[in-house]
Amino acid sequence: MSIAFVLAATFAFGQELTKEELKQQKRQIKALMNIANDAEVNLLADPVSAVNSMKEVVNSPLVNKNPYVWFVTASARKAAIDAENRKRAEGAAFDETRLYTYTLDLGSELEKLELYDNMPDAKGRIKPKYNEFLITTYAQEFGQFYNAGAYFYGEEDYAKSYDLFKMFIDASDKLYKAGMMPKDTVNVPVAAYNMALSGMQLKDYEKVLTHVDMALSNPQMAPSAFRYKAVAHLELGDTATWLNDCLEGVKKFPEDAYFYQSLIQYYDNRNESDKLNALADELIQSNPSDPLFVYLKGYIAHQKQDIDTATEWYEKTLEIDPNYESALSNLSRCYLIKAQEYSAAQASTKVTDKKKIAKDKEILNGYYNKALPLLEKLRQQQPEKYDLWLANLTNCYYNLNMTDKLKEIEELQKSLGY
Repeated sequence: MSIAFVLAATFAFGQELTKEELKQQKRQIKALMNIANDAEVNLLADPVSAVNSMKEVVNSPLVNKNPYVWFVTASARKAAIDAENRKRAEGAAFDETRLYTYTLDLGSELEKLELYDNMPDAKGRIKPKYNEFLITTYAQEFGQFYNAGAYFYGEEDYAKSYDLFKMFIDASDKLYKAGMMPKDTVNVPVAAYNMALSGMQLKDYEKVLTHVDMALSNPQMAPSAFRYKAVAHLELGDTATWLNDCLEGVKKFPEDAYFYQSLIQYYDNRNESDKLNALADELIQSNPSDPLFVYLKGYIAHQKQDIDTATEWYEKTLEIDPNYESALSNLSRCYLIKAQEYSAAQASTKVTDKKKIAKDKEILNGYYNKALPLLEKLRQQQPEKYDLWLANLTNCYYNLNMTDKLKEIEELQKSLGY
């Protein structure tokens, strides 16, 4: 490479330099290019030394916009990678860290080579010289990017993992466009998923979104990938898009709890009961045996103080799952509310009307007797969650004249400081 070419490929330094400074710069450029020439000659014999010798060259702004520099360092890097892979194939000891670190470096060097090889010259012409080398190297090494991405993910170096899976996808696309391989519909979606996963680990939500849509064609990974997409939009503050993601996700992936749980919380926090009710109907239609969806109908009615409807849906929930904690708790509350309402409605009953008082007592006991087994079951299932059952269970024991039980639970309350 002539000095004139190198200068044209870098920067018009001479416009700002004295003659002596320009001579010095030319000497520096010549020395750097001699290093590159020597590295090219010796890269097959000792590729690691060639790689190391090129560090000074690629870091120098005098020559690092010259595509030849990147061609040499990429060639040396590739030779070192190939040498380690040969050792591995032969069952000999090989340097795994070097193999995969060099793979990451190779990907970056190929990107730089392609960038500078396609820069216009002084006359605005673009005459790339290294297209064949680039596409051949990608064809030989692109699978190495995937393996290196998996290696660094296992090492919990998620930034490198992300970069390498992206390099694999980009290389696959270049090879497809060059007609050298069919469109990869198997490995590319997995690599895209791994990119999103690496972004999640880094909490870098822009990275999550880069290629996450490519992962959706993989049926096993699509639900998680779509969830990562929604989370990324939410973390980036795009609530409107996140909401649309959840609405779409609950239809596409009804088995994934994230989407419907997010919508339930979202509508509930905003007191949008009509939208929440419509969501519950849609969820029940998609899976009528899911106790959460049935419970949701009771919860919505409960919030609206429609105790009869709430009771009906809570009872249906327990038919599906007799141990559903929230339904046990809320259904017992509904029965106690009914008892309170009935008692208040009978406040005007004359004390002399013994028959009516006896009938009222029978009805009230009916409500307490319905609440009692629910609360006792809750106590058995969640003995430490006193807020779920303690006060209401005390109420039942009192109104049902269960003296021994009442005494025992009052002692418990004392010991807890109630």
